[in-house]
Amino acid sequence: MKLHGKVAIVTGAARGMGKQHCLSMAREGANIAAVDIGKGIPAIKNPLGTKEELNATVEEVKRLGRSAIGVNCDVSKSDEVQAAVQKVLAEFGRIDILVNNAGIVTTNRIVDMTEEEWDKVIDVNLKGTWLFCKYVLPHMIAQRSGKIVNIGSTAGREGNALFSSYSASKGGVHSLTLAVAREVGTYNINVNAIGPGIINTPLQQYLAPHHARYMNVKIEEVIPTRLKFNIFAREVTIEDVSNAVVFLASEDSRSITGQVIYVDGGHR
Repeated sequence: MKLHGKVAIVTGAARGMGKQHCLSMAREGANIAAVDIGKGIPAIKNPLGTKEELNATVEEVKRLGRSAIGVNCDVSKSDEVQAAVQKVLAEFGRIDILVNNAGIVTTNRIVDMTEEEWDKVIDVNLKGTWLFCKYVLPHMIAQRSGKIVNIGSTAGREGNALFSSYSASKGGVHSLTLAVAREVGTYNINVNAIGPGIINTPLQQYLAPHHARYMNVKIEEVIPTRLKFNIFAREVTIEDVSNAVVFLASEDSRSITGQVIYVDGGHR
């Protein structure tokens, strides 16, 4: 097992990619601290993970024979992040892996987007990643080892119309990844990011009408249209992304840091 006995924090773990990251790492031997907000955010219309879904993730990890806890946390709130990190340390005694997966999105033209919409996306996607790095890193530095995997997006590379706040936040995550990698490399800590393309998750199902409007196609044509621009011409799955997470969280990637690995089927 690539991650036997390791302790991993995964944010945004109640559903979608975050849940799959938990399960994939658990299958490789990791114990899991699954973190999610467990409630909605007024400025954000897309549904977020519930407490019930987070509990379901924890139970599925346990059925794989690993230890797991669920932690409700708004990743944009410093006091909640600190409390979450302390809860993980109290339960497991160490933190070996951090997967900053939590993310939200709002879709709007720049001229129509409110400051509240913009601020909340940046707060969760970029500030939340920074906060978890800030409060987990002292413990990784003390043990002189650790793996951080930040979940970015192809939107952070190319920008998407109607997704300006999301694109900006993920571009920031990519740059933050390189900056943190350079700061903590001497402590044997690897810091990398993954840039998924469009993945069939609950979030993408919610966003399908917005993609269709931008692409001027029917909703059912969104994925087939996008696949025309993929080298493999096949859909990227959440398992594909989680396989990359496991790789970057393991010693197989010991000489890789400060990188953004795009898991997008070669989308261009």
